[in-house]
Amino acid sequence: MGENTASVQTNSQDTGEFLYVQDLAKMFRVGRSKARLMMDVLPSFAVGRRDCITRSDLDVYIREHSGIRVKWPKRPHRH
Repeated sequence: MGENTASVQTNSQDTGEFLYVQDLAKMFRVGRSKARLMMDVLPSFAVGRRDCITRSDLDVYIREHSGIRVKWPKRPHRH
């Protein structure tokens, strides 16, 4: 529970060799915070202050792991 697997064809858009959090958000149709959680799971690296992953590394990761497993944080209970 609380885990989700995302997979998508990464060659559907051409946004360059490096993919940033906003690129993952567009690709997987998720918000920035969920895309950030995905980037934390992926074999990413920093370019300046921004994390990125190469398109080929993302393709390999998705192929090897059958998607991107992310554990979403639980929402706080509202009283």
